[in-house]
Amino acid sequence: MEAAGKRHILYGSMKDEFTIWDLADLHVLSRACAEGRLKSDIEEIRNDPFALWLGTGDNGDYIGPADKRFNAKTFASWVKTEDLADIGMTGARRLKELLEPIADKCLGMCYGNHEDAYQKKYNQDVHGWLCRELDVPNLQYSALFDLIFHRISTDRPKIVDKAPRRKTGRRPGSTAYRVYCHHGAGGATTPGGKLKKLTDFMERFDADLYFIGHVHGQAYHPMVQIGADRWCKKLVDRVRHGVITGSYLKTYEQGMTTYGEVRAYAPTTLGMTGLKLKPNHGTAGPVGARL
Repeated sequence: MEAAGKRHILYGSMKDEFTIWDLADLHVLSRACAEGRLKSDIEEIRNDPFALWLGTGDNGDYIGPADKRFNAKTFASWVKTEDLADIGMTGARRLKELLEPIADKCLGMCYGNHEDAYQKKYNQDVHGWLCRELDVPNLQYSALFDLIFHRISTDRPKIVDKAPRRKTGRRPGSTAYRVYCHHGAGGATTPGGKLKKLTDFMERFDADLYFIGHVHGQAYHPMVQIGADRWCKKLVDRVRHGVITGSYLKTYEQGMTTYGEVRAYAPTTLGMTGLKLKPNHGTAGPVGARL
């Protein structure tokens, strides 16, 4: 687990709203990967000046020839015969090509059980290579990090390395959100089971925003804690916001037997999931919420 520092984000207007998207469970390499949908979502992030993103693993469907699950028929049509000799780097290079246009908006990337199993079996750090090539923070399997939003005169939102200072030498007003992200765990298949996985993480780790993948679903869940102000004279509440982050792996695919079909999983929605933030108010909520 990583304590992954701070990300400083500059913005210009009290009305500005940001969306933090999670691109999770991409499963690039698989014929069942909805790569067209992935490209569309990447383009949406690229064109939105207020969009940021992170990744929570299983970016590639990394299954090498020595793996008992290996089946050459399940690979995407663009995978060549010679690629099977180094399927890890074949997937990593494809991911670099797909994600490079939005690398400057990335808050960091985790890896998942697919990367973990492949890297242990073949001693090849495909996730680390991808993070270095994209020049994005490597969040390992799970991480905590802070988003610090600073309202300052700027034409366009941007991520910077350090907190800015005004000409007077004082720092501008800022709003902070602590983020927890994890690839996810367990074999939950029902909506209730998937939600239970999310709430388990929200109860165990102290953060404001939670992004959890792995279970191939999409959901939003708020969790409220009641406390008191610093003088213990007034009750206050703290709302924490969690999302199950979606997937791009189709459960059923024409002409291919997926492991989801073998296990009779329910079809799942595809695409990215996100949280909306209004930093000037310090608020957050699901995409589409009125903040």
